[in-house]
Amino acid sequence: MSFKAVFILSVALLVFSCGGGTVEIDPTFEPKIVIQGTLFPQQRAQVKIMRNFPLGTVVDEKNIIVRDARVSIVDESGTSHALTFSVQRQSYEQVGPNLLIDYGKTYTLEVDATIAGQELSAKSTTTVPQAGFEILESKSVLDSMVYREKDENGEVKLFDIRFNRSPGIDFYAISILAIDAETSTFVYDNPFGDLDAGDVINDFDDFRYAFNWIQDTPYIEAGESHIEIFWFFTWFYGKYQAIIYAGDKNFKDFLLTHDQVKEIDGNYHEPAFHFEGDGIGVFGSAIADTANFWIIRE
Repeated sequence: MSFKAVFILSVALLVFSCGGGTVEIDPTFEPKIVIQGTLFPQQRAQVKIMRNFPLGTVVDEKNIIVRDARVSIVDESGTSHALTFSVQRQSYEQVGPNLLIDYGKTYTLEVDATIAGQELSAKSTTTVPQAGFEILESKSVLDSMVYREKDENGEVKLFDIRFNRSPGIDFYAISILAIDAETSTFVYDNPFGDLDAGDVINDFDDFRYAFNWIQDTPYIEAGESHIEIFWFFTWFYGKYQAIIYAGDKNFKDFLLTHDQVKEIDGNYHEPAFHFEGDGIGVFGSAIADTANFWIIRE
């Protein structure tokens, strides 16, 4: 399963003057535990623990991961399950079968770590969405389509993914990955820009991945919804993987605010972090389902 979202965080205390655009930087550095974790039902828990650095620091990527933290997840019965650091995946993971992430259940993450010589702790709670979310492939427009194919009326057709909603969830996001992406499969004859192979190489990941969310999904009610795949999300011929997520409030708030931190008047604010203590980042939960489609040449 893959999901492109930006989780690399750096925190310092910034003070910005209103309106004038002048930036004053307070040199005070506050160490934080940077957390990246999403629970999925019927899957093992996996959480990445990182740290922040002062502004201006030249950071070695090997020093971002915190490998000696104390990490545990507490289930609804109050039982604490310790997670163990995996060198292979550079994350903290469930080792035994005792912790089963389940639909509709609530879990609390607890982390203790020493960062920049300070003992820090963080806690966050998520409730996994209830069962019910699933992609309805038989009702969806998937399979294959010529790039910007038109119907009998001359209108451009769209891939359309229909799904059942999860009760109580109002946030659905889609991640689109071009599996066969390379310069030779890029759709150069497109209406969105005059691009060459050099442009594709320079912004390859931006072309290969896409992310969107559904803004008009009914809240609380179970039922059927859909999301269309617009052509400006698909830049290559070949196979695509689309993953739709039904996310809890923590998942939703972080994804919608992590890159929306500057206000119109020039002031900055933090993304929506749901942590007690010294944590920043995200600890949320979601249900995911996957569908494939193909864009073919004429």
